[in-house]
Formats: sequence, structure tokens, C-alpha cells
Amino acid sequence: MKKYITIAIIALVTLMAVQIYRQDRKIERLTDERDRYKGNTETLLSDVKTYRVRDSLSAARVQSLELTMKEFERFRADDAALIKELKAKNRDLSAINSAQAQTIIALRSIPKDTVVIRDSIKVPAVAVSCGDEWYTFKGLLTETEFTGTLANRESLKVVESVRYKRFLWFKTKKIKDRQTDVVSLNPYTTITNVESVVIEK
Repeated sequence: MKKYITIAIIALVTLMAVQIYRQDRKIERLTDERDRYKGNTETLLSDVKTYRVRDSLSAARVQSLELTMKEFERFRADDAALIKELKAKNRDLSAINSAQAQTIIALRSIPKDTVVIRDSIKVPAVAVSCGDEWYTFKGLLTETEFTGTLANRESLKVVESVRYKRFLWFKTKKIKDRQTDVVSLNPYTTITNVESVVIEK
């Protein structure tokens, strides 16, 4: 009889330990989910922070949204369609970053008289050209029209920073927050918007 009571007590203690472990894991998962929703809410309510690097280069900083794959497919259907077109598999997807920029260049050049030959006829024209390492502008003005090209060269640096939660003095594997900085190396360009979406596995 004592043997059965001992087995029953061991089974009951084991069952309670398993139940406590499952409840602890569930609480941890719900806490992580709550923290993720809180972080996403703060990210959506905060503005993109713009600033200057080296006094001439435009930069912007934004907190990252953290979405599950289902949330990504539901709320970012256009991005999900683009990922499909890129033939990337959803299970391999880890993050999507996007940036919008505006480039305004003040053009200044001395026009030069030239001649354009059209159908064996010399047509007087004015040629304009200017540029540097970031842009090239070439234009030709005749009596009836202006034609030209503007080539803009852009170089963006995207930097992601991750801060981890701490327990006492030690870093844990849990992420506190992520932020993405985008810097344009083109001095004529201003970063107007940045978005960062991290896909949670």
C-alpha cells in the first residue's frame, strides 16, 4: 500500500512540476508577445528622427517593427507580393528595410553655342553641361526644343543596432529594441522616410 502511495505522490509531484513548467513557458511567451506589441505601438507612434552626419550628409533613424510572418502577410500584402516576385522563400525572410529620399541639386553652368546637324541641315543650339561625382547634367537647347539627361548617383548606408535586455549585469539573448539608421553619402540628398520591419520566427 505504501508503495502505491509513494508512486501516486511521485506521479502527482511530477504532474505538478510539468504543469508549472508549462505555465511558466506560457507566461514567458505571453510576456514576450506583450512586450513586442508595446514596442510596435511605440514605433508606430514615434516619428522618423532625421539628423546630419559630418554637417552635410542626411541621415534618419527609426525603431524597427517586429511582425510575425502571418502579420507581415496580412498587413504588408504589397511587400509580401514583392518578396514572392523576388522568388525569396518566406521562411528565409528576416527583415525588410526601405528608405525614401529626395535629391535637390542647384544647377549652374555656362551655356556654349554649338551646332546640331539634322537631316544634313545645321541647326544652331546651346549646350549646357555640369556635374560632379554625384550627378551629371547634359542638355541641348535648339530653337524648338530642349533635350537633356540628368544622372544622379546615390549611395546609402544602412546600419541596424540591437540592444539586448539585461539581467543584473549580464546581457541576455532577449532583444530590448532594434533601430535602423540610413545615411545618404550624396550631399544633395535628404532622407525623408525610413521603415524597418523585422520578421519574428
